[in-house]
Amino acid sequence: MKILLINPPNTMEEVLGKASAFVSELDPLGLLYIAAVLEEAGYQVEVIDAFIDRLNLSQILKEIERRRPDIVGISCLTANGAAVYNIGRAIKSGFDDIKIILGNIHASVFYEVYLKNRCADAVIHGEGEFAFLNIVKCIERKQSLSDIDGVSWWSGSGIINNKPARLIEDLDSLPMPARHLVSAEKYKIGNLNNFIYVNRGKKQLRQMFTSRGCVYSCLFCVVHKKYRTRSPSAVVDEIEHLIRDYNTGYIFMMDSLFIADKNRVVGICKEILDRKIDIRWGCEGHINIIDRELLGWMEKAGCYEIHFGIESGVQRLLDNINKRTRLETIKAKIEMVKKESDIKVSGLFMLGLPGETLDDSRTTIEFARNLPLDFAQFSITVPYPGSRLFENLSRQGKIDTGIKADGSIDLKVWERYSAHSGFSENNPIYVTEAMTAKDLKKMEKLALRRFFLRPKMVISQLKRLRMDNMYQVFRAFKAAFMEG
Repeated sequence: MKILLINPPNTMEEVLGKASAFVSELDPLGLLYIAAVLEEAGYQVEVIDAFIDRLNLSQILKEIERRRPDIVGISCLTANGAAVYNIGRAIKSGFDDIKIILGNIHASVFYEVYLKNRCADAVIHGEGEFAFLNIVKCIERKQSLSDIDGVSWWSGSGIINNKPARLIEDLDSLPMPARHLVSAEKYKIGNLNNFIYVNRGKKQLRQMFTSRGCVYSCLFCVVHKKYRTRSPSAVVDEIEHLIRDYNTGYIFMMDSLFIADKNRVVGICKEILDRKIDIRWGCEGHINIIDRELLGWMEKAGCYEIHFGIESGVQRLLDNINKRTRLETIKAKIEMVKKESDIKVSGLFMLGLPGETLDDSRTTIEFARNLPLDFAQFSITVPYPGSRLFENLSRQGKIDTGIKADGSIDLKVWERYSAHSGFSENNPIYVTEAMTAKDLKKMEKLALRRFFLRPKMVISQLKRLRMDNMYQVFRAFKAAFMEG
């Protein structure tokens, strides 16, 4: 039984426009976790990263012809939802004997589209490692998929939805991602990105997960699963693995909220210090959780940067999205981090939140300018499929899901689910009643100009540049500050 896992092609130009210059090229860890579980069970697994290798549909089909897998698994997010649809259709047209399994959030939300249009044989809802393994076993034994929890599948005459799956409670039971199945040297956090750390040496920059789920439930977020964690010893084992086997000097913890469990984070920091590991790392934080004690441990253990989801400078809007933070707390905590440590701080902001006006957007921009931030990211609010905001708006008929009244699908609609449509020809998929699409795109550019075109910020950003990427720098600078 030969299995091929595919990370879909690069669709960033269509979705993000010139903002694609800011996208980092990161390992497809979700697929590599599945691959590791399959390998552990004795199956032969290969991975094609069509994103990193710039493969188009024709080239992917040639690879499938060459490799002749029995099963193809594809990860599907909204940004590549149309590409996955076309890949699935093409595989089924040319290789009807190959079974196709889709996973990730977009496929889970639109599973009926993919299954009815014969783009896939099964769609996994939720965590994919063991569900995928069980599907492979059933296909190998020529058994029905009816007993596999968390799966929707095509029976030959219709869609069958199995009962929901239980979450993986013991994350330490999962093997480390099968990074050996991809070429590590191809993955990098580029110089034009939202990470503050800039790599000036020969060591590599990697990323990893130490937990799943989140303790908060923001309206716009697709992460609502129960919060579960890996143990400090397992986390630091992987850190050592990345340093030893992948020449890693910097790691970004990709968890939705790395610091959710303060005691665990302190435990990870103590483990790093006890093993005398020299590493720099960054993570996502939350204003309500960070305090002086936690900050001290994180800095001693090598924390270089923390990204805080601040979202807005208007309390009414924060309340609308169930952010559960106060503006005065945001200001006090950011000032505390900058005063008490040398850790860099990035603020993440959203424009066009439910109920937002143009004056509210300007208030958020000025709030960001008045915080002692080292970096800021301004995104246009997107009700991503899987979020409660998407569910609310689609139920009210206030957002285009791409599904037409006759049941057909407009794949181009999914390209508009972009947090940076100000850099593309596409209009935002969602605009509040008090704004227009043109207003919102202008606000994204205004935010960048107001925040970054200040002497201190200009100097700090110039320090990130290298001569070998000056064309990319000029293109990004023009798009952000000179156009629109």
